[in-house]
Amino acid sequence: MVTQTQEYQAFRYLQHWRKEDDLQKLKGLFSNGSSLFSYLLSKTEELYSHLPKRKDGQEALLHPLNVVLALRDAKITDQITLSVGLLHDYVEEVVDVYRDKHNLDEDGPDIEKLDHYEAEVFIKLEQDLMQHTNPVAVETIIAALKLLTRHKRDFYYRSISNIFQHSDERIKEIAIQVKLADRTHNILSIECFSEEKRNYQCFKNLFILNNTKKYLLENPSRISYTREIPSTQLLFKRCAKATYDAYQRLCYLSMKKGIGETKSMMQLAFKKFALEKAGMWEVTKVDTEETHLMRLFQGVVRKYDARLHHEWEKFEGMKEAEYDYCRKFFADFNFTEEQIKALVDYKDSYSLKEVIAYLLYLPDYVVHRFLSSELTEDARICN
Repeated sequence: MVTQTQEYQAFRYLQHWRKEDDLQKLKGLFSNGSSLFSYLLSKTEELYSHLPKRKDGQEALLHPLNVVLALRDAKITDQITLSVGLLHDYVEEVVDVYRDKHNLDEDGPDIEKLDHYEAEVFIKLEQDLMQHTNPVAVETIIAALKLLTRHKRDFYYRSISNIFQHSDERIKEIAIQVKLADRTHNILSIECFSEEKRNYQCFKNLFILNNTKKYLLENPSRISYTREIPSTQLLFKRCAKATYDAYQRLCYLSMKKGIGETKSMMQLAFKKFALEKAGMWEVTKVDTEETHLMRLFQGVVRKYDARLHHEWEKFEGMKEAEYDYCRKFFADFNFTEEQIKALVDYKDSYSLKEVIAYLLYLPDYVVHRFLSSELTEDARICN
């Protein structure tokens, strides 16, 4: 029988995680959960029945259920963690409904109204949970949800940084596990995002994966090199592979724009940058005196880091500098502006795809100066 061969078992171990798009099947998988989970499933289903469909046209409820599925597939059976997975977007979605209903903005004076309403939602949710489980479980669930809820006044990187710097190890690990499951499912629908946002969505995953790798390395018990690996490490690997797949897809979409003749040159330039300049180990500055094509790879992390920080002028300036370089370097090809953009998208996708591979397969590898604690410290100094 095929499932008994060592080769097939190796395939099952290495295969990438698959999402489930059959809503009824997903509901059936969770029909025998604990009384707490069953209550929260009903509560979540009620909210999501009023939400618009996802970018891929599927029902909104598929997302939280797939997050729970990813957690369960990673051998997590703890009902608190599964409940947090189910509710990870709950408060944010409720606040968004309130924002849209009252035509509020996410900046200016309206932000205080949204903050106040978010606090009310958390209080109400905590009261509801108290009717279905013990106070310790409620405290853990609420604490983890507060870490996972992006407050309207916070940039994305700060929201993620809060997770990795939390002092309670139990709550931190729950939040990391749920965030990895969340981003794994989201990135599987990368083509549903606009061209402008695709690389950024993948980059958000890279930021999370880089910080997770550091988190795993901080305690050897979190990492195993056998097939019986801890749940957080397994979720890390699955999210990394899903993100690698997404970057691979973006490479393909860029090449379809008619820039295929540059493919080998771009890839070899990256290899030169990675091998000769050790450019894969830390965030690097752009050397404006460099004329070799590897110059394009010097600032890729810095560029999207600026995007994470909402440093729009810096981000746009770096993009335009890359476009200008490509126009001059590839002048013989007479590329259109759309093709010039595709060149930059390709080199971003290709290089960051390789960063994902380094994170996966080099035991001690992380990208330095691209960690939550360092970014928070930089922000503190700047302020």
